[in-house]
Amino acid sequence: MHSIIPITPAGKDGVRGETSGAMDAFPQWIIILIVVIASARIAALLARRFGLPSISIQLLIGILLGPSLFNLLGVPMVLGTWGSPSPGPLHGALKILAEIGLIQLMFLAGLEVDWRELKKIIKLSFSVGGWEFGLTAVSVSILTRLFVDRWTEALAMSAIVSASSFGISIYYLSEIKLLRSRVAALISGAAISSGLLAIPLMIASQATNYGATYGAFKMTIAVSWFFAKLIMFFAVAYFLTSRFLKLSAKSGFQKRPRQMLIGYLLLVASLYAWASMHFGSFAAVGAASLGGALIGMSDFGLKEKVSKGLGSTWGSLPMGVLFVVLGMEANFKEVESYPFFLIVVFVVVLIAKLVGSWMAARRGFDSFNERALIMTGILPQGEMGVLIAAYLFSRGVVNPSQFNGAIIVVVTLTMLAPFLLKVASAELTNRDFGKGGETTSENWCQRTDDHPGKRVWRI
Repeated sequence: MHSIIPITPAGKDGVRGETSGAMDAFPQWIIILIVVIASARIAALLARRFGLPSISIQLLIGILLGPSLFNLLGVPMVLGTWGSPSPGPLHGALKILAEIGLIQLMFLAGLEVDWRELKKIIKLSFSVGGWEFGLTAVSVSILTRLFVDRWTEALAMSAIVSASSFGISIYYLSEIKLLRSRVAALISGAAISSGLLAIPLMIASQATNYGATYGAFKMTIAVSWFFAKLIMFFAVAYFLTSRFLKLSAKSGFQKRPRQMLIGYLLLVASLYAWASMHFGSFAAVGAASLGGALIGMSDFGLKEKVSKGLGSTWGSLPMGVLFVVLGMEANFKEVESYPFFLIVVFVVVLIAKLVGSWMAARRGFDSFNERALIMTGILPQGEMGVLIAAYLFSRGVVNPSQFNGAIIVVVTLTMLAPFLLKVASAELTNRDFGKGGETTSENWCQRTDDHPGKRVWRI
């Protein structure tokens, strides 16, 4: 019998040579991993020192470390394809850290939202999200169809670049201390609605691709079953998390709050993994947000402790790695083959989002500066756009070039948005309060029932 496994004699080119090569490669990927982690931390320190948005600096560093310049990874890494095999230990380690950062980001976003304030303006916030998403989706779909062969790719590109980022929007609003304002509540609601609307559009692009191969009937059955499973998952997730919190309240969680919190976080992480494997990471971020929202709306008094712990210097390090990894996914070297398309798509997305949110925000906000803050606050696309792109790419709906083009638009807009938001928030501060005052940004955008037609500022 002949062996199907080639046997190489030990020696210079044999087993010892392979072992020696592995030993030489081991320190290299460790060094690169340390460089990525240190870069994320240094970017945060530099941003704080010079008053710049930390997210933008970390994304920029990721772009430089990725295939656009240094190409430290060699093989591209697609964040959001949870459970897929990694080509090496470096990819695996970075994916784990980025996934942890994604859980933290979405959990903190759900935790930090003022849900009581959002409930008061839910219709307006969903109107803003619907207008900016609808105008962007229609514009990008029609435009992209001029450059691609099928509506499948046009709908896919539209779903990727139309979704707003709930996690990154809340993260940056917290960073500039705008989180407790009425504007922040509206931005969070608009980002949630935009992300939810992107999911049916994403499924529509996949369905058209599936229907072209298997027919309309099988496509309808497949899509219906997918949505049914997705709804059942979130029903189960809500039941388990809310039930856990109720049982913790009955059992006297005050005696062991740390143990209760660890158990709850493990439950949320398990639901996140479940959603990632069966539906994609776009559903997983919903599970993480739901977990944080239930803690934030509960009366446990743990909101500040959890937020302080996960947002500490070392606790937030995985989130910094996440932003660097997001930047490393974009390959700007390939822009040379389709620069006109990317520029046109970027401009259309920017204008459509600004115009759509401006039109909807006129009904609830009279101040130009407040509307400017809303318009810039929902521009970030970040994690939601990347996860939708990864889902469609892993299922063959978009090709590598289309995937990279969508990622470049998402990352570029996410880098630009914090600067625009910073300018809008500074303009609001200077005009409404003057320079050198003691008023904080938490006093912004407050209305009282006693003065329905007049804006009253708490100082």
